[in-house]
Amino acid sequence: MARVPYPTRDEYPSVYLAAYDHMLCERGETHIFLTLANIPNLLDPLLTFTREMREGAAIEARLRELAIMTVALVTGASYEFNHHWNSALTAGVRCEQLEQLADAETSDVFDERERAVVRYAREVTLSLKVSDETWSALRRHFSVRETMDVVMAVAWYNAVARMLLPMEIEIEDWYKRG
Repeated sequence: MARVPYPTRDEYPSVYLAAYDHMLCERGETHIFLTLANIPNLLDPLLTFTREMREGAAIEARLRELAIMTVALVTGASYEFNHHWNSALTAGVRCEQLEQLADAETSDVFDERERAVVRYAREVTLSLKVSDETWSALRRHFSVRETMDVVMAVAWYNAVARMLLPMEIEIEDWYKRG
């Protein structure tokens, strides 16, 4: 069981009910967003931020999802890995790529662009730094804007993992991985 409660609409501060309703409409009763709802003043800005990261990104959605899945795999954030499994497939990541993500460097199901994203996400997650070689590979394949989309996705989902794990947020009973 999670270490913090999942606030209900009935107990939510009235001044922030619009944000809570917005969350329910946009994200449903996902445990990570219900957890974030414990900070009422940040809920709406976080919803706006995460939506803009998805919808306003210049990088292909499948590449962003590869970065997110790498962060989830490396951190052991099974909640995030399971939730983004379906998103990754919808975005065009192949099932075999998800199954072989831990071996992306040597697996023939990844191309060099995909490996550059996975390598960056792995290095940043494990050491907070990246080698010149990794950075150069990322920049060789992506514009500055696309690179920044990868940087931001990796940073945000590392933050998410650092919320999920210490708070022991569990997967929803209703969630089904495809």
